[in-house]
Amino acid sequence: MRKIFFIALLFLVSASTGWGQLNMSLASHLQYNVDLNDIWGYVAPDGTEYALVGANNGVSIVSLADPANATEVAFVPGQNSIWRDLKTWGEFAYVVTDQGGTTEGLTVIDLSNLPASVDFFHWTPNLPDLGTLQNCHNIFIDEFGYAYLAGCNLNSGGMLFIDVFTTPGQPSFAGAAPNRYAHDVYVRDNKMYSSELTRGRMAIYDVSDKANVVLEGVQTTPYEFTHNIWLSDNSQVAFTTDEQPNAPVAAYDVSDPADIIELDQFRPTTTLNEGVIPHNVHVWNDWLIISYYTDGGIVVDASRPDNLIEVGNFDTFFGAGAGFNGVWGAYPFLPSGVVLLTDIGNGLYVLDVNYVRGCYLEGDVSDAVSGAALNGVEIAIEAVEENLSFSRIDGTYGTGIATAGTYQVRFSKPGYNSLTTTVTIANGELTILNVQLQPLATFSKTGSVVVAGVGAGIGGSTVVLDNGISVFTFLADEAGVFQINNVYEGAYDVYVGAWGYQERLIENLAINNNDDVVFALTSGYQDGFALDLGWTTSASSVTRTGFWERGVPLATYQGTALVNPGFDVEGDLGNACYVTGNAGGGAANDDVDGGSVTLTSPPMALASLYVDPVLEYNLWFWNGGGDGNPNDELVVTVSNGITSVTVETVNQTGSFWRQRSQLQLGSLLEITDNMQVSFTTSDFDPNGHLLEAAVDAFAVTGEQVVGTRTASLEVEWQNTPNPFRAGFRTQYQLPVWQNSGQLQVFNVLGQLVENYPLTSAQGFFDLGANWPAGVYLLHLEVPGQGTAVERVVKQ
Repeated sequence: MRKIFFIALLFLVSASTGWGQLNMSLASHLQYNVDLNDIWGYVAPDGTEYALVGANNGVSIVSLADPANATEVAFVPGQNSIWRDLKTWGEFAYVVTDQGGTTEGLTVIDLSNLPASVDFFHWTPNLPDLGTLQNCHNIFIDEFGYAYLAGCNLNSGGMLFIDVFTTPGQPSFAGAAPNRYAHDVYVRDNKMYSSELTRGRMAIYDVSDKANVVLEGVQTTPYEFTHNIWLSDNSQVAFTTDEQPNAPVAAYDVSDPADIIELDQFRPTTTLNEGVIPHNVHVWNDWLIISYYTDGGIVVDASRPDNLIEVGNFDTFFGAGAGFNGVWGAYPFLPSGVVLLTDIGNGLYVLDVNYVRGCYLEGDVSDAVSGAALNGVEIAIEAVEENLSFSRIDGTYGTGIATAGTYQVRFSKPGYNSLTTTVTIANGELTILNVQLQPLATFSKTGSVVVAGVGAGIGGSTVVLDNGISVFTFLADEAGVFQINNVYEGAYDVYVGAWGYQERLIENLAINNNDDVVFALTSGYQDGFALDLGWTTSASSVTRTGFWERGVPLATYQGTALVNPGFDVEGDLGNACYVTGNAGGGAANDDVDGGSVTLTSPPMALASLYVDPVLEYNLWFWNGGGDGNPNDELVVTVSNGITSVTVETVNQTGSFWRQRSQLQLGSLLEITDNMQVSFTTSDFDPNGHLLEAAVDAFAVTGEQVVGTRTASLEVEWQNTPNPFRAGFRTQYQLPVWQNSGQLQVFNVLGQLVENYPLTSAQGFFDLGANWPAGVYLLHLEVPGQGTAVERVVKQ
């Protein structure tokens, strides 16, 4: 009944998430009440196949005599360890652990009495000049019967050589490699491929003489976090993983270790740029079988290693997001052909695989006018199987899918007309398709951003044109004028904004070489962070990660809890927000660590613009994990240039955008024309809590000032003409003269432009001749009487 329920649940989840199981099907499943790690296989002399399942508390030995009914027949208890790796030689299994404080050394398991029983012991020798073996991260056994122990507590984590063939079940020390930390290792024909994770490289050594190990070549891997390596069947190609969000599985020609050449990189298209992490890659008959954490188990055709094509997948992780969840280990080497997967929290999966070769589509792309090779052309086969590839620097490309048929193929690149053509492809066959793309004509023109209803230019405003393929960004000059250079004709979504004005989105606007474009903005403070309007970020000197950044947020998860938001506030402009670290992947990958980070707005002239300003924004705050109760917080402060007050403190975690904050600023502090808002979040070491914060949909609302605003100051005041072009005269008359006073001129950013002392109860000033076009705020201030404010506009 339990298996029937599980299969039904698997079907429902697959249907609801859109994750079909491609060329892989479930034979059986075994659930555990403890987290799992790595997996290996064993074939007994009578031909019975077994799964050797690494668990946090030991090794589970599972009979696959009936693959449809996987059954645990023995369990070897062990010290608790997140990491447990295992390999076999003859009728013995050899196991290492790598949890801090574990002391089991090399566990030797006698499998000869299966399925009745197993015996085991822990080999913890005192190795000459090294010390006592206690724990290691990984183990590999080559075809000669040498075990290679990687990442041990000895030799600075450098490789240890162990003889497990001379006397089966009785290991003996055979030497050590140079003391360079190795995270994992693969060996064939006395060539050792070491995953030197901390150096970010694959290192190839000649280990023919265990007493004289020779380095033959090194290769930095794409994300410089080399986690695992496996060799092709012909020993000419090495495949690597970097255990990092969005990292690829990479293929390298290693036929000459002194001249290693990258051939291709593979990432699952379905979850591209979602922070998914590859773990381990294995090779069987030129197929890669990859444990891909939250993407499950993936099969890739690598028979053409410069064109890696996904041909199978099976997702075991039912949660959302990326991170260190899902499939840890994969084992594809049993004679029956079943593939074994260990899901960290969901147990052992026994899978049947329909191994197929990819349908290969390759060729080159060039410019139809010049004939030049085109780099970075996006190639997509319009099929149920998601796929995406790009042409290389020489214009060549390679792509493909698992299912034969006739398809439409789309070629697109910014600056060129997209091309769609029909092609028929077949499994195991190479189809060549060369194409030429026609370049688009470009044009240049002038545009401007002005104050709505006034027409004055808004200096420093930002305009972004986005047609889904090309994005163009323009910055206006002091008069609000911007130059559109080398833009392709067509329809664009246009984002327009400037600090001190309400941002705009004009959708599907035709941009062509006809009339100039003019965009009008209304005064006010609003920022959905689709544009860069000048916010500043800072951090304490001890902060390590999690700095504020603007962008489309990438979701991270702690288990099933959403830690970093995967979306911005609904209904605001664009899809971006400010977030503390945005690398995606694991929740701990780019959260706030070790200190505090602060996001600060540009100054705001609120006294001159609003009668009673209301500050509004949305916050995200997630705090959990680590040791003890979470104790971090997000603090919002407002400054008027003289004093600062804390207006909100958030310390309750939640996987959601919080209810919109609305704060009447006049009840909290004096409103001035030098107001700023800051958002600060802090991670208090040494608790190690996960901490993420985000801010979106910032705005100041409320009735805006029209004409003169008087605060206790009685004055007769005229500004003519207003609006003006060349200049204007400001005239004032005070009822009482107090022997002092001043006239100050501010721009809409709250910056002081000019300052004039008053010398009598009445007078005038001729102003504005040299000012850039824009909106200005005149402050007439008399000590002890108050301040009056007038707004003028230069066109």
